[in-house]
Amino acid sequence: MLIPRYWSRAESQAVTPAGKPVRFHVWRGSRSSPAEAQSLAQEAVGRVAARISAGEGFPERYTYGDRPLREEVVREFFATGSPDVPDAAITRNSYGALVLNAARAFFIDVDVPAADAQPASRPATPPTTSHPLWGLVDALPVPPGLKSIADTVLGPRTPAPAAPPAAAPGGWTPGDPPTAPLARLRNWIASHPDWRVRVYRTHSGMRYLVTHAPFSPTDAEVQATMTALGADPQYIRLCQVQKSFRARLTPKPWRVDTENPPVTFPYETGADEQSMREWERRYDAASGGRATCLFVEELGSGVEHPDIAPLRALHDEQTRATSGLPLA
Repeated sequence: MLIPRYWSRAESQAVTPAGKPVRFHVWRGSRSSPAEAQSLAQEAVGRVAARISAGEGFPERYTYGDRPLREEVVREFFATGSPDVPDAAITRNSYGALVLNAARAFFIDVDVPAADAQPASRPATPPTTSHPLWGLVDALPVPPGLKSIADTVLGPRTPAPAAPPAAAPGGWTPGDPPTAPLARLRNWIASHPDWRVRVYRTHSGMRYLVTHAPFSPTDAEVQATMTALGADPQYIRLCQVQKSFRARLTPKPWRVDTENPPVTFPYETGADEQSMREWERRYDAASGGRATCLFVEELGSGVEHPDIAPLRALHDEQTRATSGLPLA
């Protein structure tokens, strides 16, 4: 699993063939030491400077899925007998949410097209075919001998239709996950009956956790499975680069009415880190009553592998997957 523990920044300046000075910096990470991270950063600075001087631009500019993400490691988990190689790690991503990175626990996140989801909101008061003056007439006093002024003036009231079920955060009616991703998954399970897959609903899609066996993110079978089940291509690429699967454990801050973090990692001063810790306290308080995903069902006849069970339990606890709380 390629999750750097140490990061270092190096900066320099180069001049383009047109004579324009360009100042730039790069970050590089290492699992071994800060010194190695600094050495890698200095090497990268030299390569970038040479390309700028030759008029070749910034070939090492970061894009999602291009290299390991620059995230703070919050906690690492080690498999029995492998104290130096983490089996999983919790990191904090660029917008402050906690993410589980797993070397062998096969997570798949699938976004759902809007057409496959239920409406995200429904009218607070169901529509009615009654006369528009009902509200005014209902407020008038009823003279003796009349059952209702409304019945006399406007005719019988047309009953309003029953209110539709409330929509859950994320867009689906409670208990009714989107159909297209589940149809793909059920077809997959039909041809792989010895698999075991836990199904979760997320704010904007579905999440699957394959529990019957450990997998490697770089295996061709894994990449083919993710493609077949509708995983985002950038997510597939990132899993290959970091050699780990990813599952967000806590809500995106804007879904719990919290601003984005005030600083980015690595923190360059003590004041930056303190500012981040204060933000984390606000974020944790705001997200305390929300779930990141909700467990739906398990598919397949396979048995949960003992190496996957602890991470499944950790994931379900951290995401509040069985809490019934609103999704965020």
